[in-house]
Amino acid sequence: MDSVTLAEVLSPSQISQFLNCPAKWMFRYLLDLKDPGTAATALGTAFHETIAHNFRQKRETARDLPLAECLEFFRNALGLQLETIRLQKDEHPMEALELGETMIAKYIDEAAPSIQPAAVESRVSGVIGGVKVSGYVDLLDTEGRLIDSKSSTKPIKGIAHDHRLQLTSYAMITPAASGACRLDTVTKGRTVTLIQKSFCVSEKDRQYAEVVYPWYRTQSAKESSCRGGTVRYVRDDIAATGLFVRRSTAARCANERWAIVSKRANVVRQCLDRGLITTAPQERL
Repeated sequence: MDSVTLAEVLSPSQISQFLNCPAKWMFRYLLDLKDPGTAATALGTAFHETIAHNFRQKRETARDLPLAECLEFFRNALGLQLETIRLQKDEHPMEALELGETMIAKYIDEAAPSIQPAAVESRVSGVIGGVKVSGYVDLLDTEGRLIDSKSSTKPIKGIAHDHRLQLTSYAMITPAASGACRLDTVTKGRTVTLIQKSFCVSEKDRQYAEVVYPWYRTQSAKESSCRGGTVRYVRDDIAATGLFVRRSTAARCANERWAIVSKRANVVRQCLDRGLITTAPQERL
């Protein structure tokens, strides 16, 4: 990291944010304005930290922690997270605590016993499509399978584009990865449920990643903002892939009188039409 700038090393989350909502991407990665924390994000972080804590010690002991120890760790982690946010009127700490405890119990009882971790929260880096990429792998098991564990307060369907790109990217830059991936999500519907979705990284997945990283680097490097009433429309033809890319969004910064307006990113649809991918991110403004 010392020899390159942050802009030169990308992560899957940057790509997904840019495709899903260029305005949010601008606030996060250009203006360094992070989304304010919520009870849901605090719960998610505490859940993630607890699962990682269990698997770190399991690497040494080959056994999961007793549920009581996991719950104690979760309570402490959630308390620290809640101190960093401002709760909204409809958010209650005890509700987050009770829901989180149920989610932890569900994961430790149903998912953890069959997992034998080889690496936990390990940093990986490599090159995809000529672009430096790095990130942190939640868990790599002893069979080379990547497992990403998440919590959600809403039911999920299938594997979202964001998660598929993330796991595909990590499979491509993790030397010990076999290409097998699984997304474990503990979600709240009428009841707390563990949903496990597995897939193997395909050639189309790899091709998509090799296209989208250099495309993103080209797009994010462009001067797409202007002051006053002038609007610049961006039109790009990527010779290497033959993709015609357009994007549109409008965003206004509260502290400055300026806006970004350009044409909507259409690269995912182009890749779908070319058969490079099979799923697309949700359309958002």
